[in-house]
Amino acid sequence: MSGRRTRLVDCNPRWVTGRYAGRDDDTPVGVHFDCPEGHEGCDHAIPFTPALDGTATTTWQTNGANWQRTGDTFETLTLTPSINTPQRQNGCAFHGFIANGEITFCGDSR
Repeated sequence: MSGRRTRLVDCNPRWVTGRYAGRDDDTPVGVHFDCPEGHEGCDHAIPFTPALDGTATTTWQTNGANWQRTGDTFETLTLTPSINTPQRQNGCAFHGFIANGEITFCGDSR
């Protein structure tokens, strides 16, 4: 584990495009980033709506989760509600908020 990161830009963020989510375009519809908790080899992909082009999107997650987005860069991205991932085999259980590109951790995040 390399330690917590509190800025999205420090988590190697990349856009998830519509082609991944079943659309016929490359419009960003989600964000994929390395684990802010610092777990090696751990990453998170979060679907959001609206897409960066302003259109409504559907989720690719099997549980139906889709976050509300504001901001159009990694530095300004805000997602609501909090991101609460189930515990993984590597011990990661990231739970936190992304607001204006900043990551804050909830007390049960690990």
